[in-house]
Amino acid sequence: MAMLIAAKNANLESFKLTALQQAADAAEIAAQAMVDYPPALTPVTVAQFLLESNWGRSGMGDANNYFGIKARAGEPFVMKDTTEFVSGKPVKVQQPFRRYESMADCFADHARLICNRMSNGKKIYAKALSNPNDPVAFANALTGIYATDPQYGSKLVAIMKDRGLLETFGFTIS
Repeated sequence: MAMLIAAKNANLESFKLTALQQAADAAEIAAQAMVDYPPALTPVTVAQFLLESNWGRSGMGDANNYFGIKARAGEPFVMKDTTEFVSGKPVKVQQPFRRYESMADCFADHARLICNRMSNGKKIYAKALSNPNDPVAFANALTGIYATDPQYGSKLVAIMKDRGLLETFGFTIS
């Protein structure tokens, strides 16, 4: 599937290279399964996977949750400690996180969440979705919405650039 940029990833530990390839492949499969999937979301998704799951090492045990997706009422979940930013300050809290049967299910749900999740009749990630062909703008638009970390978007952009994800998925670096 996705051809990783060898020069950007040649010195990775083998488990990281494997996790990166698995994430790139899973993101492409999730993208192909959805109508109106924004191309910019694919490299952003892989960057989120690397950031949120520490290269796949933190899938929340058997929960297969690689994106820190919180559970909604009635969804299967696990309780986990997490850091949320409240008034700009990090605070440790326990939250219910969604449980998935597989990595593929998690990536597919992540795509649906970003593309379709609504609140008060509006798409939650409308600002990001308004940049369907710009992964940098897409990632930056997730700050304060997908994650409370005020540096979330810039962290995703750095990961995309460091790992060659923009080039991997056909975007040019600006």
